[in-house]
Amino acid sequence: MKKVKCALVHGSGMNKITWKPLIQHFPKNWTILTPNLPGHGEENPEPNNLYGLSIWMKRYIKKEKPDIVAGWSMGSFLLQNTINEYGAMGIKVASLINGSPSEKPSSTPKEVLRKRIENYFNDPIRHITPTLNEMKRFWEKKEIDLIAESCRKTDKELLTNLRWDMFDIRFGEKIKKFPIPILLMHGIYDKINPISQAEWVKENSKKSCLYKFKSRHAPFTKDPKDFVEKMVEGYSILV
Repeated sequence: MKKVKCALVHGSGMNKITWKPLIQHFPKNWTILTPNLPGHGEENPEPNNLYGLSIWMKRYIKKEKPDIVAGWSMGSFLLQNTINEYGAMGIKVASLINGSPSEKPSSTPKEVLRKRIENYFNDPIRHITPTLNEMKRFWEKKEIDLIAESCRKTDKELLTNLRWDMFDIRFGEKIKKFPIPILLMHGIYDKINPISQAEWVKENSKKSCLYKFKSRHAPFTKDPKDFVEKMVEGYSILV
């Protein structure tokens, strides 16, 4: 069987423990990379925004040479921005996990958005609590506690900047010219990144496939084995 190298990129405030229960379900010919993004679990991080993280991601991709990179939530937008800025860099498939861009930028005034973002991240652990609760079935308590502790240590400015950058960059405008196939993995009950955005990407990208899960923002928490099987299947369809 042909070997496949896959990098799994976590969301903001999380860390690489996000993926631990999934790794055992990948085929033996798949090598799984789980990088911990700079600044997560660190105070006063450098870089401290999406642009700086994209430079780091470019270097990581060129070093590790993954065939598929899967980004969840903010990790998806980091992946998109890196590819939009620096090209495919040998990646064959980009998987967007509950991180599909909208067709048009938000119509909410920037000052209103800014206040919402600042309020949202006033307590960093707040925005990941729903996901931590969903993890209780397959993640050990000590693993969930480590993720929570990492989030508490992550600089608030970084979390705020990441969310602001995701609003500010017009990702939707670049989907039609996205250079590689897109594997969309999306929870249908997500209120943060609605399923309609993944469906729009499916219809407007050059080559993609979409898997829908009966879940909210973190579809891999419902059934890690099924999620991995769908990712492997989707990759084989798109390459």
